[in-house]
Amino acid sequence: MGIFQELVIVLGVAVVLVGVLRRLNLPPILAYLLAGTVVGPFGLGLFKNVQDLEFIAEFGVVFLLFAIGLELSFPKLMAMRRSLLGLGGLQVLICTLLATAFAKYAGLSWGASLAAAGALTLSSTAVVTKLLIEQDELHQEHGKMSLGVLLFQDLAAIPFLILIPALGIAADPSVSIQAQLIKTVLTGGALFIVMLGFGHWLLRPILHFVAAARSSELLMLTALLVVLGSAFLTEHFHLSMALGAFLAGVMIAETEYVHQIESDILPFRDVLLGLFFITVGMYVNLNTLLDDFRWVMAITGGLIFVKFLVIWLLGYLAKASPISSIRTGLVLAQGGEFGFALLSLAQTGRVIDSHSNQILVSSIFLSIAISPFLIKYNAVLAAWLGKLFSPNSSFEPLEAIESENLDIKDHVIICGYGRVGQTLARFLEHEGIPFIGLDLDPIRLKEARAAGEPVYYGDATDLSVLESCHIEAACLLLIAFKDPLRAEKIIHRAKSLHPTLPILVRTEDDKYLESLQAAGATEVIPEKLESSLMLASHMLVLLGIPAAKVQQQIFEVKASRYKMLQSFYVGTEEVETIEEQADQSQLHAIELTEGAYAIGKTLSDLQQATPCISINAFTRGGYKCETPAADTVFQAGDVIVLQGSQDKLHVAEEKLLSG
Repeated sequence: MGIFQELVIVLGVAVVLVGVLRRLNLPPILAYLLAGTVVGPFGLGLFKNVQDLEFIAEFGVVFLLFAIGLELSFPKLMAMRRSLLGLGGLQVLICTLLATAFAKYAGLSWGASLAAAGALTLSSTAVVTKLLIEQDELHQEHGKMSLGVLLFQDLAAIPFLILIPALGIAADPSVSIQAQLIKTVLTGGALFIVMLGFGHWLLRPILHFVAAARSSELLMLTALLVVLGSAFLTEHFHLSMALGAFLAGVMIAETEYVHQIESDILPFRDVLLGLFFITVGMYVNLNTLLDDFRWVMAITGGLIFVKFLVIWLLGYLAKASPISSIRTGLVLAQGGEFGFALLSLAQTGRVIDSHSNQILVSSIFLSIAISPFLIKYNAVLAAWLGKLFSPNSSFEPLEAIESENLDIKDHVIICGYGRVGQTLARFLEHEGIPFIGLDLDPIRLKEARAAGEPVYYGDATDLSVLESCHIEAACLLLIAFKDPLRAEKIIHRAKSLHPTLPILVRTEDDKYLESLQAAGATEVIPEKLESSLMLASHMLVLLGIPAAKVQQQIFEVKASRYKMLQSFYVGTEEVETIEEQADQSQLHAIELTEGAYAIGKTLSDLQQATPCISINAFTRGGYKCETPAADTVFQAGDVIVLQGSQDKLHVAEEKLLSG
């Protein structure tokens, strides 16, 4: 079977598994790992030569590191030096020493122990950064700490990549190692300075020249040339390709073209990253998992626990907030992709035996498979661990909420004390209306409590928290954060305790508007639609429409629960969002060409044929009719505007055109 046929099989399995796991609300990374395990040489054996795919897949990490570099200009990178050098350096040192000692105690040689330690010490840059970006946590404190540690680990991988092959050399390995390390440090330092100089003085004029051509394709090709050229340069000098790509991102981050290039490079990154995770799954031998299950589970559990504990304690000693330290430990408590490369080198150089190598590979694979759950729920787990180990440090117990608000009534409960929650609180203070704020951010709580504001640590999805806020005596519940699924849980909990309580919910858009209203929300305020209404009112006033008439139109839109604004035509910038939100209502225009089924049919006939679709309007001869009559007969050349979900629109289009 050729590489092309093997690749088709791999992608087919990946598509099926990603679809299944998405239905189960599980991260797609797990699907890629499982796909690689199933079709790999140790699974069904449908893909035997992992190296054929490995070279292409490696570019997934290259583009991922480039995307990270785009988020970090050189000044930002310098601002991260504490987590990059301090936290990252100490984590690598401590975890390497602990893992080496454990491996030596388990009976491995010094060389094998060091190879195992290097493989277990490094975390997965690909998994962690991808999920943090998806969860919009990369710029939070724990995200920045995690990124600093990961960047240092990527740098620390270079000495390991040099050291492990040298351990297989019998003749005087210590001299060889020292010479190679000194050469690498000097080469890397010189290359770093040269690349930053190029980025600062030459890259901006080059991009200006390219942008003057007004060709998005040329700009994208130039960006690809910079990325791949930087990766080639670092690899040529025996450094990591990913390191070169990261430096390319840092250089471009200094220019004004960063956002355009970031959007252009995104499709390459995601596709290649999927291939990378598939190759990771191919290294796993299922027989080893079963035969040495106890050893694999022991190493996996020890790896996750020790790395979590070390990073948590280091973050605490670095005076980071307790919750951020815990979240950083949870996010980084896994093995990484460099571990597979190190173990492969160790086995090739006969530094470690194949059986021990497979046990370590299986353990790292299992830790990576577990990590998406730890990362996804890191905030919830950190809150639980924070209350468990430090109940009186940064968190207010429920008794404090109750005791400080014994006689409170006719008050407002604000869930989420971010910028919006605080703004609402200011209005309440101005009117003399009492309120209780709930939030999970320890730094925000500390500041607000120090200012004497009635804000407490608490998860409003917990019935006991709502009860401690005396919800039975409250006059209003405000949900001021953007998580609609969590908001829906809060609504159900609140209604079970106070069925008639008015509930006001803030959302980003109208995707969950109907489900939140069905759950019991009194009013749902979608930010995007409200900003559209504000723009519309200013536009109409500037066009000379009387203010009273504008106000009436805005009132009618709100009275209909934003129905006029809930459908729209999809452009290229919304494609990704619509694919993720396939059930959202949208508009789609269909031209009735010669021979179309709908020609000669009335509006009533079409509505009976496609009951799931609403016919919003139709256009004939350049004139648009918003409310066509039921007996309107459609002709060739008419354009019918349909309204409905993406799936239903496809069905309706086939029906109207072909019957």
